[in-house]
Amino acid sequence: MGAGREDLFQELQSRADFRILFAANVPDAEIALRGQPVSLLIASPEISTRGVNQLVTSLERIRPGIPLLVIRERQAEEPATWSKRGVGILRCPLLPQALGRSVEVVLGLRNT
Repeated sequence: MGAGREDLFQELQSRADFRILFAANVPDAEIALRGQPVSLLIASPEISTRGVNQLVTSLERIRPGIPLLVIRERQAEEPATWSKRGVGILRCPLLPQALGRSVEVVLGLRNT
């Protein structure tokens, strides 16, 4: 992946306008979606295609309209349904600053 999870999310975690929650699996992500204000879901490269499909289904059921960014290895294949559902795909290696910029673009924000 290039940068470890800590490095990848460090910029976002240091910002006062973001609160980052990490979920170890899809059921934990669903709990967070139900109980927390969530603006964006990011799936790390470790999450399988099946897991991402489950996240897409969960988002549609629990919090429709929340964007999903998926970080994938360069050669990983994705189902065509992801693009039809508006899933954004970021390819590794991914620099930490690139993740921050991508989040800002998806959320329509400008780093101040």
